[in-house]
Amino acid sequence: MAISVVITTYNRASLLDATLEQLRRQAYEPEDEVIVVDNASTDDTADVIARVAAGFPVRLTALRESVPGKTPALNTGIKAARGDILALTDDDVVVAEDWMSTIRRLFGDPSRGLVGGRVEPLWEQPAPRWLRVERNDRYNQMASPLALLHYGDAQELGARTAVGANLVVRRAVHDAIGGFAPHLGRRRGTLLCGEDHDFCARAVAAGHRCEYRPELRVRHWVPAARIRLRYHVRWFYWSGVTNAMLDAGPAPGAGPLVPPYLVRRILTAPLSCLKHVAAARQAEAAEQLLQAVFATGYIGERVRSRFRADGGVPAPGSQGRAMIQLGAPVGKPPAIEGQAAATRLTSQELSR
Repeated sequence: MAISVVITTYNRASLLDATLEQLRRQAYEPEDEVIVVDNASTDDTADVIARVAAGFPVRLTALRESVPGKTPALNTGIKAARGDILALTDDDVVVAEDWMSTIRRLFGDPSRGLVGGRVEPLWEQPAPRWLRVERNDRYNQMASPLALLHYGDAQELGARTAVGANLVVRRAVHDAIGGFAPHLGRRRGTLLCGEDHDFCARAVAAGHRCEYRPELRVRHWVPAARIRLRYHVRWFYWSGVTNAMLDAGPAPGAGPLVPPYLVRRILTAPLSCLKHVAAARQAEAAEQLLQAVFATGYIGERVRSRFRADGGVPAPGSQGRAMIQLGAPVGKPPAIEGQAAATRLTSQELSR
């Protein structure tokens, strides 16, 4: 069994250094390899890769992909990979000491096609009181903007998704379902993030055995900037946009324009947020607010998709190009009357 570890990176030289140093300590077989795809970084990324590669225990290959976005870089790395197991992680992740040996053990079962593992936080600073990512020994929706994942005990993946920080798949499964869709991946200037969900959903739909395994563990760097309410508002808005694109499928103009429950969520959110804030329930207030922001993004994209189906406007972030879950700043999402005021009120309370 040959394992190819694939990492994409962009301007995170210091974090990538820590990622590769931990990978250096793994238990490898001679046919294993590590591939790092530099997505046109302008910092010291190339120097870091060259220095670490000099003493790496297995082949470490550096590639460069000039097309911006994680998915084009990931597809470049996968195309070059020689292993029959593809182990995907990120440039801001520190894998567990037994990560490679756990992959080898899990995929010793030939019926297992895809595994997503646990992604724990590596906090730059303590999370604020409004940010509650764990409930009942598993991570909830508030962990999603931080790319954290824990579903509890080992289980079939089903309708859930693994995340690219800790996703392992057989090469045969990857090739059979067509790989990662480049039009769904993160683009600089947006927080679109649907490629992992789409990939896992297609693997499950094709009948492959896909699992969540908590013993496959990594830690993901969470910078201070990502535990601010403003970042979460942007992420949930773009998550709504992403989910609307995924739900639209090949006929974006078909089906109901706006799901009624999302309209209700927007209309009830301001009062609900204020009640939770008044009762000093910061976490509940944040969850209500961000659910409404998600609904705003979803509905806005559904409306835009209907216009596009009629030959109207391009998709957000596409600059006129056709396109269908932590990155560069984006423009302020549109606010509805009442919701903007609730955001200002809760921002002051929840930032403590």
